[in-house]
Amino acid sequence: MQQASSRHIRFKGRSFPVLTLEPEQPLEGWFEQLDALLAQSPAFFSRKSIVIDIAKLTLEQAQLGELLANVARRGIRVMGLSGVDPSWASDELPPILAGGRATPQAPAETDATPAKDASSGTLTPSEESAFKDIANALGVSGAPGGVASAAPLILLEPVRSGQSIYHPEGDVTVIGSVASGAEIMAGGSVHIYGTLRGRAMAGAYGEKRARIFCRRLEAELLSVCGVYLTAEEISANVQSQSIQAWLENETVKIARLD
Repeated sequence: MQQASSRHIRFKGRSFPVLTLEPEQPLEGWFEQLDALLAQSPAFFSRKSIVIDIAKLTLEQAQLGELLANVARRGIRVMGLSGVDPSWASDELPPILAGGRATPQAPAETDATPAKDASSGTLTPSEESAFKDIANALGVSGAPGGVASAAPLILLEPVRSGQSIYHPEGDVTVIGSVASGAEIMAGGSVHIYGTLRGRAMAGAYGEKRARIFCRRLEAELLSVCGVYLTAEEISANVQSQSIQAWLENETVKIARLD
């Protein structure tokens, strides 16, 4: 009699980048801001892993259920909760997560050189020149604002409408334009050597020094470290200009690159 081979189900702990929403009181005002964002970008949270962190709130367990219901009515699917008393765990709530932290950034390099694309080799002279143009405009060498240039993602083609680019480990550089309806989300800075018509999110995992650069600004949304501006909030004097955007005193600032 032949013995049946042993079968195993493997379990492994792994970490994945997620977007964390941090509601603030008064909740009515926070939901108003959320609705304004969704009115400008209805698909902003589509197909994303979302965690709700209520550490800044004082809520009863019943109020948490109401909060999640209001979030769900806006088409946002929540995969987990943070900042919640573990004793509240139940089948009615998403899993309660602990030990989460912002994606770490590598130390800033003092003598950065143009990065290589993993599949396309070194940059062309014109692409390298684009890097130098912005660095000269800022009066810095390498990664602007001290943001780490480790593990960059370099895209040598335009980003089309409907595409979403996520890169939590470092900067994202697009040698081309970003179409309306497309989005770039980077743990570091975002560099766009064309027209930005879609959404750009720098420092998406907690890096406050991150910045956004583009040759021509026609964006639907700009965000640095979770603080955002919609198209209506972007000043007319920087529209269609070459700009940089950064976070200062919890406000996204935009300046032209002359």
